[in-house]
Amino acid sequence: MKLGRLLLLGIRRKKRTKKLSSRASVPLKSRQKAPKKSARVTREIVAVRSAAPSSTTLLAPDLVRPGAELRNSIEGFLLDLRSEHTRKAYGKDLKRFVQYLLTRGEVPIDRTLLIAYKDLLLSEGLEHTSIDRHLSTLKSFFRWLMEDGQISRNPAEGVRFLNPKRVSTTIGFTDEEVQRILKQPNLHTRTGAQHYAILMILFYCGLRRSEVCSLRTTHISQERGHRILKLKGKGNAERVVVLVPAVWHAVRHYLSIAVPCGEYLFSPIRNNRTGEVRKPLDPSMIFYIVTSYAKKAGITNRVSPHSCRATAISNARDKNVPDRAIQEFAGWASPDMITRYDKRKTSIEKSAAHFIDYG
Repeated sequence: MKLGRLLLLGIRRKKRTKKLSSRASVPLKSRQKAPKKSARVTREIVAVRSAAPSSTTLLAPDLVRPGAELRNSIEGFLLDLRSEHTRKAYGKDLKRFVQYLLTRGEVPIDRTLLIAYKDLLLSEGLEHTSIDRHLSTLKSFFRWLMEDGQISRNPAEGVRFLNPKRVSTTIGFTDEEVQRILKQPNLHTRTGAQHYAILMILFYCGLRRSEVCSLRTTHISQERGHRILKLKGKGNAERVVVLVPAVWHAVRHYLSIAVPCGEYLFSPIRNNRTGEVRKPLDPSMIFYIVTSYAKKAGITNRVSPHSCRATAISNARDKNVPDRAIQEFAGWASPDMITRYDKRKTSIEKSAAHFIDYG
């Protein structure tokens, strides 16, 4: 009984010593109780906090007239884009959105505002693919601002894309139409020689018009006995395109009678407005070349430089070129683009209906 009491007293002393030691390890100031705030002061603090605007919520005027910190963030977003073509396209989309904000007043930039903006673009008759591009630009832009600490959440995340499933309206040329177009330029003039070289590169190399404009003389080289183009395309991806003899002869003929000024392969022959010719051709000039020579060849369909690229890819597929080779030729990251660009796959003359026979 005595032993039992001693053990019990020892346990109680142990617990008491442990409590005292734990209290002793806490500084005296931290053990002092903070004075209680009056209910009136607490209510005033809560009222001030609720009335203060959140620094992570953007209003329409914030983008119309951005401050220094926000302006730096916007410039960083555009400069971080790898492709100059993408940078211009994103800048154009953001400018269009800011013009819309000018009419909205002091409203927060949230999902409701962006849905209203999407409805406005629809009412203006824009293609669904163009509207999705605008939304994609805004999603990337607000994601950048969120990562940069300018906003707390991306207001575009809840906005749905239109995801059009329609067949592309781009029309490719037939082989006979390509032959007629290539006969139109006058090869005895500097302008005609340049236009012919551009058309040959479009039809045989499948380049985008922005890629044609950015070509430099240093991009032409020779590898394993073949003339090649080394260029950077969409997404700053590098690729090699072979200049077959017919294309190389067209480029060499152009260089022999119209030596380009500056480093660009295709620069203006003349400039009646400013006189500046040491610069690349404007992409609108490539559009003019394709449409004007198509009209001269008697082609009435609505065509564009993209039609030349689609024609080159379709022709390669008709010749049973492997999909991997076509993917590398076009500079695509995904092989799914091949079927999308095959503009002869729905040809009426080659429809499967012509071959169905039940005897």
